[in-house]
Amino acid sequence: MGYLLRLAVSIQNSFMILFLLELLMMIAAPIAHIALSVLFVNGRIKLSIIVITLICLVTGIVLPILASYIDIINLPSDVRCATGSVGFAYVGMSLTVMIIPISALIFYLVLWYKRRKLNSLPGNLNHES
Repeated sequence: MGYLLRLAVSIQNSFMILFLLELLMMIAAPIAHIALSVLFVNGRIKLSIIVITLICLVTGIVLPILASYIDIINLPSDVRCATGSVGFAYVGMSLTVMIIPISALIFYLVLWYKRRKLNSLPGNLNHES
């Protein structure tokens, strides 16, 4: 009896780990976009905001579809409806479509303001009077 209980807990833990992996796949692209954009604004990477946005948009479409596929494959054989599994793709792509363009615009404005402020310093050679 103890073996079956441990097996049931182990199976339940594997489903929870799988769910967390799928959740991470849904939110990975928006988080990566924000992190890479911060690195770009701070001068740590050379990719432009547009390239970062395009890479994250493609990733934000592919990863939620992959999460849905993984969830559908791991459904028990007696389940006939996979609507909840398809929700991973819908929610992940919706987050991607909403968050990434807004954060790209915000980081572009931050970068524009930062460059404008640097160009208006008194010792700058590009300063126009």
